Amino acid sequence: MMDRRIKKTRNEIKHALLELSSKKGINQVSVQNIVDHANINRATFYYHYKDKKDLVDKIEEETLEGLIQEIRLPDDQIKTFEDIVYHSILASLEHVKNCEDVYTILLSDNGIMNFRSKMLDTIKKSIRESFEPLEKKNIKIINDKSYLVNFIAGAHLSVIIDWVNTGLDKEPTSLAKQMASILTEGVKVKFH
Repeated sequence: MMDRRIKKTRNEIKHALLELSSKKGINQVSVQNIVDHANINRATFYYHYKDKKDLVDKIEEETLEGLIQEIRLPDDQIKTFEDIVYHSILASLEHVKNCEDVYTILLSDNGIMNFRSKMLDTIKKSIRESFEPLEKKNIKIINDKSYLVNFIAGAHLSVIIDWVNTGLDKEPTSLAKQMASILTEGVKVKFH
């Protein structure tokens, strides 16, 4: 169990990085900026993190670990392909909304570009793992799974990036329903 003071100091350091990054971009923030903003000394910063990259890496790891925990469904809740799609999309959107400050920085144009790639890999892994319970129930996905995983994960991440960049302008349930409907039923059209 982590000491409360250590946890508090690490949160202050992370908060300082995120707040400063929202103003001038993560690459423009220095360790000195962080320690000044968090009102700590450099030795305290270096006690917790090797450097700014280490701090950013830890934030990315925590964020993606939180994401994977949220979108992983228990096997007994997976009965159809639609279950996988809707519930994992909804869980991911709710996670992003709950961690809005982190995702706004990391997914922005001034954020960490390889974070998008790491997030895509995390989503792909979750989708691949969610196919296993279906197969155990003798539900076979006919499509080429590698392309299907890439398609779903790519669309999923693209929508999340756009959603974050537009200020999370839609409710997670509404957006999840739209995405799940497109992925399971196809695009709906209306002729005049």
